[in-house]
Amino acid sequence: AGDEEEDEEEGSSSCGGSVPDSGSVIMATGGGAHRFRALLGRELGVEIRVEDEMESLTAGLNFLIREVADEVFTYSEDKPMQFVDPTTDDIFPYLLVNIGSGVSIIKVTGEGRFERISGTSLGGGTLWGLLHLLTGVRSFDAMLGMTKSGDNSKVDMMVGDIYGSDYGKIGLKATNIASSMGGVYRKALDKQHDDADIARSLLYMVSNNIGQIAYLNAQLHGIKRIYFGGYFIRGHPLTMHTLSYAINFWSRGEMSALFLRHEGFLGATGAFFKTEDVPTPAPASPSQPSTPTGQRTPRRRPPTERRAKAYSFTENFSIAGAIADEAVGALGMLDREPSKLMALPQLVNTGEQPYQPDTVDLSQEPQQQSYWIAAMERNTHGLLDLAASGALPSCADEASRRRLERFVALYLDHLRRLRERPLAYGAMSVRALLGLREQCLHEVGLEDIFAGVKQRETDAALAALPALLAQTDALPADEQVRQLLHNVLAGNMFDWGSTALREELAAGQLDLARARSRIHWRSQFDNTEAFVRRMAGGPAYRRAVVFVDNSGADVCLGVLPFARLLLARGAAVVLAANSRPALNDVTERELADIVARAAQDDDALAAAWREGGLVVCATGSSGPCLDLRKLDERLVRLARGADLVAIVGMGRAIHSNYRARFACDAIKLAVFKNQMAADAAGADMYDALCWYDAA
Repeated sequence: AGDEEEDEEEGSSSCGGSVPDSGSVIMATGGGAHRFRALLGRELGVEIRVEDEMESLTAGLNFLIREVADEVFTYSEDKPMQFVDPTTDDIFPYLLVNIGSGVSIIKVTGEGRFERISGTSLGGGTLWGLLHLLTGVRSFDAMLGMTKSGDNSKVDMMVGDIYGSDYGKIGLKATNIASSMGGVYRKALDKQHDDADIARSLLYMVSNNIGQIAYLNAQLHGIKRIYFGGYFIRGHPLTMHTLSYAINFWSRGEMSALFLRHEGFLGATGAFFKTEDVPTPAPASPSQPSTPTGQRTPRRRPPTERRAKAYSFTENFSIAGAIADEAVGALGMLDREPSKLMALPQLVNTGEQPYQPDTVDLSQEPQQQSYWIAAMERNTHGLLDLAASGALPSCADEASRRRLERFVALYLDHLRRLRERPLAYGAMSVRALLGLREQCLHEVGLEDIFAGVKQRETDAALAALPALLAQTDALPADEQVRQLLHNVLAGNMFDWGSTALREELAAGQLDLARARSRIHWRSQFDNTEAFVRRMAGGPAYRRAVVFVDNSGADVCLGVLPFARLLLARGAAVVLAANSRPALNDVTERELADIVARAAQDDDALAAAWREGGLVVCATGSSGPCLDLRKLDERLVRLARGADLVAIVGMGRAIHSNYRARFACDAIKLAVFKNQMAADAAGADMYDALCWYDAA
């Protein structure tokens, strides 16, 4: 009623897709939550808990901004979906313009601090009602669809209709609207129009009006960020373009309208976090794998507790949908992580030096985009070939092969969608494509298709470890450092994710010496000697965090001896490994077992493992790449005070984090094993990346 906002369904609720069991609680907000509370409770046999609408909207937006990657974007016809990260600085203050039947404008100055400062009764309901009266169309989506073919200049009075040209003195183009629907009554203009023209005119009228009111409120309150949400937008390109144009026009290009992929779910999301019926993870020791445990204890969270969640969410696109057929983006499932994900303390991520995990934004590079989608298609078909050849023992049985076939169909379908709509799942990157592959594998029940490969290669590498340690221990100090860095890089060649090496690995034709001989050393990617000098002449490192990559020779013959060197020089060492399987990457659980086995044959490793100088911790990641803003909180605690960060592997140090900067010493160790990645960096195949940056 009046200028109060309501969405299309007159309320929002947060529950599963099926009818809840008796005793369940459905969190609800919005007008319909009040209106239909008794009916829903009676018919479903559940408790309907109604939450304040404005509080739920702002809580939902705060959550999405902080937790969901590529949630916020700007939009225009010439630059669709330009994703922005508002978390590099304080996210407050901002305006939320929530557009439903009417419009509410909410000023948010902090967590739980908000005020409805304005609004208008001219909202989505206005457009819906007028279009129904004028055209007879009842469906809101059908109305939005009509606007695509409409021409508002056949209905509106344009500046050119009045002046015959631009009115440049006051900055008006001939194509600017002078009067919405003002052209139809002037016989001299003789404008012929249809329903689509009317629809486009009314959409412009409502959207321009909302945009101007939003800008004026932002000016009045000195706020630079304006988010638009609510079910009116529905990811509709023309609606977003119009709102963007209005903000840009009135601010003279100094402000941009900010949109949200989950725009229609702010209230439901915020209401969900008021009361939770979810397990609470139990703390785990860093060297042991984390397992969600606990009992379901629904309770209402007090306001102060709501501000500090002990967990995080990631978006899973293996099963994706959209808010509407015309929506520019898709929506995945929000998977709850077993712990809170936080930024590495040493990561530099500020407004002046923003952190971007991805080396290449494939959304902006059509040639690379096409290459990587094709490469993923070939790689995916290659998994079927590996399984057929017997190279994947984990897929030897008929049930696993059928699951593998389902995975191939599912992932290839996603790749086809991304060819057509590259921005559907957010900014496209190699990290995103690799992460989506792992999500699809897990979705069909293939948790770890390289488990057998990893076990076989790890057993062989551990058998060779004592001789390698004896060999390097006999070297002079400087040569030890040099040799161990080179071993890390040679070990990194044992990467089943590399199509160029997969056949050799499957045939057992690659060993550490052969791998070393393939690597090239070029000064623009290798400053090994700088690290050698630092180890020889600088103070001992206090604590090192090493992000590891593959199992087998990579971690056993490369990373472990390097960690052993750091331990011998006085540093505590944290080895950070994947929380869940991805390709032949080692997981936290596997790495803890590897270290324990290696310690049986080496006194230095045994002492460090026993006394806590060497620990293993999960990264919170389940993909071959790494976002250093999203790490398991236990790893973040262990990383505090670290003065060396080492990142190993092509996925973690080349596809992602290639340009990452740190407030401490850092070294990146990887080999360019993909031609396109090498070309993008100006490298050649099998060039070593051994780059040390002092703090």
